Amino acid sequence: MHLILGHSGAVHRGSEPVRVSARLTPKDLEAVDRTIGRNLRPATTIDAAVWIDKEGRVVRVRQDIHFASDPDIHNTLTLSDFRSAVPVGAPVAK
Repeated sequence: MHLILGHSGAVHRGSEPVRVSARLTPKDLEAVDRTIGRNLRPATTIDAAVWIDKEGRVVRVRQDIHFASDPDIHNTLTLSDFRSAVPVGAPVAK
C-alpha cells in the first residue's frame, strides 16, 4: 500500500471497498525488495491495485504484470473470513 501511494497512487472512493492503484516498474519494486525487483526486470510495468474495507483491512490485491514480448501475467489475491488481527510491519529496505 505504501509503495502504491508513494508512486502517484490513485484512491478510488465511492464504493466499498476503497481501491488504491498505481502503475509501477520493476525498479520501484526493487527499492522495497531487491530480489523481487530483479526477478521482474523483464517486465515493462506492473499495474497494482489494493482494496481496503471499511475496517482498514486489505481484502484484495491485484497485479497485472506487462512484458514487451511475452504474455501478461494477471494475479489476484482475495482475503476473507477474517479472525484475530495479525500485526504486520513495513518491510525493511536492504
